[in-house]
Amino acid sequence: MKKSATIALVALMVAAMIIPQSLAATNQGLFYRMEDDDRFYFTMDVNDEGDMWSTEIIYVEIVNANKPIPDPLTDLGDLDHVDKSIYFENGTGMGLYALIFIYLAQLEFPVGNWSLINTLAGTDLEGLFLQDVRDLSITSGDDYWGYSYTSNSSADTEDTVWADFSKFDGFLHYYHVEHFNTTTQNLIAEYELTRFSYHNLRWGFNDGDRFDFHLVMTGEGLGFSTQDELLYVKVDDDGLRLIPYNMTEFDDIPFFDAELYWANDTIFFDPIFSYSWRLAMPLGNWSLLDTFIEDRSSVVNVTLDDLGPWFWGYSWNDTSGDVLYEVHTDYLNVDGFIARHTVSFTNTTTSEVIGTLSLERTSIEQYTDSTGPSINHPDDVEFVEGTENQNITWTPADDFPATFEIRVNSVVVDSGSWTSGTSIVLDLDSFNAGVHDCIITVYDFAGNYVTDSVSVNVTTAATTGNGIPDWIMDNLLYIGIGVGAVVLIGVVVIFRKRS
Repeated sequence: MKKSATIALVALMVAAMIIPQSLAATNQGLFYRMEDDDRFYFTMDVNDEGDMWSTEIIYVEIVNANKPIPDPLTDLGDLDHVDKSIYFENGTGMGLYALIFIYLAQLEFPVGNWSLINTLAGTDLEGLFLQDVRDLSITSGDDYWGYSYTSNSSADTEDTVWADFSKFDGFLHYYHVEHFNTTTQNLIAEYELTRFSYHNLRWGFNDGDRFDFHLVMTGEGLGFSTQDELLYVKVDDDGLRLIPYNMTEFDDIPFFDAELYWANDTIFFDPIFSYSWRLAMPLGNWSLLDTFIEDRSSVVNVTLDDLGPWFWGYSWNDTSGDVLYEVHTDYLNVDGFIARHTVSFTNTTTSEVIGTLSLERTSIEQYTDSTGPSINHPDDVEFVEGTENQNITWTPADDFPATFEIRVNSVVVDSGSWTSGTSIVLDLDSFNAGVHDCIITVYDFAGNYVTDSVSVNVTTAATTGNGIPDWIMDNLLYIGIGVGAVVLIGVVVIFRKRS
C-alpha cells in the first residue's frame, strides 16, 4: 500500500484529517485559505440498490490548518494534509463512516496556482489513491477543479468516482461514488456529497482584483488636506478569507487584506475608508445582510437605503464632541465591493458643514446612470387594410443601451437588445382593420427607461356592389387589361403568319 494512501486511511479511521493554512504564499503562489475552526457542510445521500437509504447532513471542521507547503512543490504526494474532524450535523463524530472518503486522494488542495496543481496531477494524482485506478480524467473550469476515474473493489464490482474542488478555498465541493456489479449489470450502491452553505454568502471578486476610485475631500479645519484625486484599492493576491459557516451579526463578516494606492502606484496611507464598516460585502443573501443592519440599529443610528436594482447600502450618523458626522455607504451588488462612500462633518453649534469626504468608484457609470434613453416620436398612422410597406420606425439613443419591448394592444410582439442610434422597426402590413395601440419601452443598463406610443388606425377598404374590395377590383381590372392585350397581340401574330 502506498505510504501517502496509508496515512490518509489511518487519519480517516480516527475521524481526524488534515488541512493547512499559511496565508503567506510560497514562491509558486500556493497557500491554504482555510483556517482553524472553519467548517464545510455537505448533504450526503446514500442509495442502496436503487433505493434511497439515507440522507444526512455532515460537516468537516478544521482542527489545525497550520501546515507548511513544500517550496517548491514538485509532487502532490509531498503535501501535508491539514488536521480536520468529520461530524454528523448533531455534532456526533462520523467514526468509521468517514471511510466514505476512501476513494479520494485528499479532501483539500492549496490554492493560488491551479495551473501548477493541474500539471502535477497529470503525473502524481494516480499514485495517491488507495486502489489501482484507470480512465483517470482531470477537469479544470472557472470555479472548480476535479477528476474522475474507475477502479475495481472486487472481481465483479466496478467503482466510478467523481470529485470536484473549489478553486476559491481548495476544499472538496462535490463527491460521487457508484458501485456497479459487472456480472448482473446492476447498481449495487452509490453515495453523493454536495457542499452547501446555510447562509449562501460568497465573495463576488477575486484575489488580486483592483477597484478604482475618485476622491474629493475638504475640511482643513478638521486637519484634512483638500483632495481631488484618483486612487485605487488592490486586493492582496492571497487577501480573501473564508466566510464563516455561522453568521449571526454584522461583525461576523470577515475583513480581507488589501492595499490603497494613488493612481501613480504609490501607497496611500490616509484612513479615508475608516468610516465605512466594510470595504466589501459578500453576495448571495442580501436579506440576511438587511437583518444585520437592522440589528445594528440598537447601537448606532443606522438605516437601510433604497438604492434601486444595482446597489445595497446604509446610512448612519453619530456625534463626537460638537461635530456631527453623517455617513452613507453603498455597494455594487454585482461584485459586493464598495461603490460610493460619503461623509459630511457638521459643527453642531453653528450648523456649518466643516468637512466632506466623497469616494466613488469609476468605470461603473452604466450602473450609476440616472438618465433615461431618448427616443423619437413617430406620428400616428392611418392606412387602408392591405396597403403594403407600412411601419413604425423608432430610433432610441443612450450611452448604455440594454433591452426593448414592443406591445400592440397590451400584447408583447417583439423584444430584445438594441444599439444606440439604430432603428427599431415594427411592421404593420399584417395588421387587420381596427385601431391598434403600439407602445415601445426602451431600457438602459441601469434600468432607466423611456416609452413612446403610436396609434395605428387600419381602415376597411371600400367595396363594390358584389362585396369585393375596390383595391382587389382595381387589380383585377389591370390584370384583365393586361391579359386582353396579350391575347390581342397573339391574334395579330397568327394572322400575319397566315398571310
